[in-house]
Amino acid sequence: MRKRQRRLSGVDDMVLSLSAKGLTHGEISAHVVVVYGAEVSKQTISTITDKVMEGMAERQSRPLDRVYPVVFIDFINVKIRDGQVANRLIYVVMAVTVDGHRDIVGIWAGDGGQGAKHRLQVLTEPFRVTVGGVV
Repeated sequence: MRKRQRRLSGVDDMVLSLSAKGLTHGEISAHVVVVYGAEVSKQTISTITDKVMEGMAERQSRPLDRVYPVVFIDFINVKIRDGQVANRLIYVVMAVTVDGHRDIVGIWAGDGGQGAKHRLQVLTEPFRVTVGGVV
């Protein structure tokens, strides 16, 4: 590290990547010591991940466009650690704006199966998708 440098370059991206893979703050801290020979406190790791959570909350509260000409709805089955490891569906709704730009409308962790009932729940809780756009 250079003099007065507070963090290794790229450490934020690495912490976020390892956190997304399900490592705990302690495991991330130990990994940085082994790989880089530098200590990163659990508090620093929390600060990095908290910044992302703030950005996510801000993005989630943004107003949606009134109309999306194209909407894609998909899901992926992933393992999530929430006390114990369990399979969960992650729903992703991506849309194309009137200007032709892609927009991630939302990402939700489902609590049920892959059936129509669970997909309907994803589509009706945060917003309603209708022919011709999101209202």
